[in-house]
Amino acid sequence: MEILRLASREAPLDCIASVVLYKNPPEMIENVISSFLDSKLNVRLYIVDNSPTPLSLSLENRPAFYHYAGQNLGYGKAHNWSIQRCEPAKYFLILNPDVIISKGVIEELSQYLDRNPEVGMVCPRVLNKDNTLQYLNKRQPNLMDLFLRRFYVSKITVDALKRRLDHYEMRDVGYQDIHEVPFMTGAFMFCRTHVLKKVGGFDPRFFMYFEDADLSRKFQNEGYKTVYYPYVNITHLWQRESQKRLTMAFIFMISGMKYFQKWGWKLY
Repeated sequence: MEILRLASREAPLDCIASVVLYKNPPEMIENVISSFLDSKLNVRLYIVDNSPTPLSLSLENRPAFYHYAGQNLGYGKAHNWSIQRCEPAKYFLILNPDVIISKGVIEELSQYLDRNPEVGMVCPRVLNKDNTLQYLNKRQPNLMDLFLRRFYVSKITVDALKRRLDHYEMRDVGYQDIHEVPFMTGAFMFCRTHVLKKVGGFDPRFFMYFEDADLSRKFQNEGYKTVYYPYVNITHLWQRESQKRLTMAFIFMISGMKYFQKWGWKLY
């Protein structure tokens, strides 16, 4: 296999990242590629393209591997393609294509995991393009919180309901200090590779949505903490497609049902 032949000629990798594409703009793709590869560590990027037609990417002389899937495998299954085939590396980054990584993030997160062997997965502070904070840390999902977040996220005037959503998004804990997060965002999951492989990567039954909640839970079941680290940041060009398109909202609901069927139904 070409990937393994490449690995046999090179020094061990510090970090591998996987990005899954689906009809993303060229500028967005270049931003995520260049921001990840701009690292002092020995890194490699795997790009899995779920688009209807293959993209033309300029990867010459860059430590990146492009794979055209030929179909839309879904988010988790496409990342699994990389997880199952990658070379040995200490850390594995699951990365959204709409993310821009600030300089030094990969190095500092690697050092944090080096110092904290009980932590299996870490995520930095996540910012919008205007540098405002995204509240992506979440407690374990339940039906009531998901309903409120889906239909009333920008319209809540009842204090009790707003407090409930703030609790789900861990605003009561805050975003200033390091703390454990039950449900890590799938936009940026910096993992110990051996733990990621041990749990089998993503559950392929989740086409999109809740695969990150499921993976977080699998890490925790193996005895590893999933942690928020606020001292470095990334930019996430978040679009919340499930709020805008009926098709994505339907996929969100189907994945939610699969999640609760797997882990148990929880009303509130």
